[in-house]
Amino acid sequence: MHPPRSGWKPPPPDNLLKTLAPASVPAEAQDTWQSALSAQAAWAKLPVSHRLQVIRDLRFLLVREASPLAAACARVRGVAPSDVMTTELLPLAESCRFLEREAVSILAPRPLGLAGRPLWLSGVQSEVRRDPRGLILILAPSNYPLFLAGAQALQALVAGNAVLLKPAPGATSPVLSFAQLLAEAGLPPGLVTVLPEDAEPVHDVIRHHADQVILTGGIAAGQAILRTCAEAIVPATVELSGLDSFHVLADADPARAADVLLYGLSLNRGRSCIAPRRIFVHRTVAPAFRQALKDRFRSRRAPSSDLASWVRGELNEALAQGANVIAGAWADAEGMFRYPLVLEDVPADSRLWSEDHFAPIAVLAEVQSEAEALRRDHDCPLALGAAVFGSDVTEANHFAQRLAAPVVTVNDVIVPTGDPRLPFGGRHRSGFGVTRGREGLLDLTLPRVISRRSAKSWLPHLDAPRPDDEERYQHLLNLLHGQGWWSRLRSLGHLASRGNRGKSTNPTTKTSSNPS
Repeated sequence: MHPPRSGWKPPPPDNLLKTLAPASVPAEAQDTWQSALSAQAAWAKLPVSHRLQVIRDLRFLLVREASPLAAACARVRGVAPSDVMTTELLPLAESCRFLEREAVSILAPRPLGLAGRPLWLSGVQSEVRRDPRGLILILAPSNYPLFLAGAQALQALVAGNAVLLKPAPGATSPVLSFAQLLAEAGLPPGLVTVLPEDAEPVHDVIRHHADQVILTGGIAAGQAILRTCAEAIVPATVELSGLDSFHVLADADPARAADVLLYGLSLNRGRSCIAPRRIFVHRTVAPAFRQALKDRFRSRRAPSSDLASWVRGELNEALAQGANVIAGAWADAEGMFRYPLVLEDVPADSRLWSEDHFAPIAVLAEVQSEAEALRRDHDCPLALGAAVFGSDVTEANHFAQRLAAPVVTVNDVIVPTGDPRLPFGGRHRSGFGVTRGREGLLDLTLPRVISRRSAKSWLPHLDAPRPDDEERYQHLLNLLHGQGWWSRLRSLGHLASRGNRGKSTNPTTKTSSNPS
């Protein structure tokens, strides 16, 4: 473990930040690309166990430098450093440990044995290997600048790739600190490059250099990036946030559900991609749930002003059309928005039901049945996360399996997704592809298949055609895949009886009749 350092501070931007817009500094950019390519080629040749030594040392450094890292992230997010410890540093350290434990086996070559090998491929030995993709461009968000970008970068590095990290506007400091700690942990130069915050040069990077893009952001940003990826034929994994549903079933504990909703809406000031924003509560527990919300939210008086203009417009329109505030306050006596804000009787065509607003606001609807809850849930084009509350965990789990979201928590919200073993990604307008977990690690590689025969093995496909080929192949197909044992045995007998008839010679080895 590295010795303690006193007085460590996040590096100033000039230490690591490189401007890579090809149009503005082509010579510097070209040097950077060549450095990254050379470093990645050498890195990919190292055993996975060697790469993991860097990850282990980084984990120790995350512990040592936890306070300054938390302070840097807290300034970006506008939260207390203790919040960063629990939502970014702990999950990132666990991501390191997951890779240390599992990456070797996940990325190991996979030989295919005899089981399942087609009979007509007798003598063939095959294996599937995992190759790194090359240069991974990570477009990081500002809501969890260290954990989300860090976990994705670590998986890319362990898979043998080099990484380009573009911080969100205002979030460069923690990303630079992360890059510096990787260098101190022993990561060779050139494998991680921090890009400027400006989004425009990113499109040139995609067109000319990136082998894969990972984006965590909004739908508009995703559409712009995907257009460029399509032009350049570069694969992308995109998580475009969500509008998560929160289901309170008929047998749920309304007080417990209210406590969890308060936590989920308040976490990171509501700036979590899987925060609960659409609440569906069964009519039998709706009165108790409303009262529990009012009781718990009454003392919440935290002001907020970072709402998009369309959200303000939708809120005002919904209230004008009869919506009611259950918890929080909108345009209170001080003219402030007090969050978390929960409304009911919001018109069904309001954008608050269908578009991500990335704010601590939720809309509530009372439902008559689980079928209605599922229908309302599926009406939303976004599908990222969901939460289900019920006393009968078996029934709640069965309900969870019918939701549209690919990430569902039962009797909790958000926190279980911090498990580094779990893949994370969206569906529909929430994006596609996954990061983290086994699936996320494999997605940062490409499969390479190698099939081998001995140098003198028989290659029946080189034999000259025979007049009865169609009949023989029909019997072979029936023998291997036909229905009924008697029919298959008849095909076996037919093939055995004709096995030595008309045996042809490989036309490539026939003796020429040319006397010369």
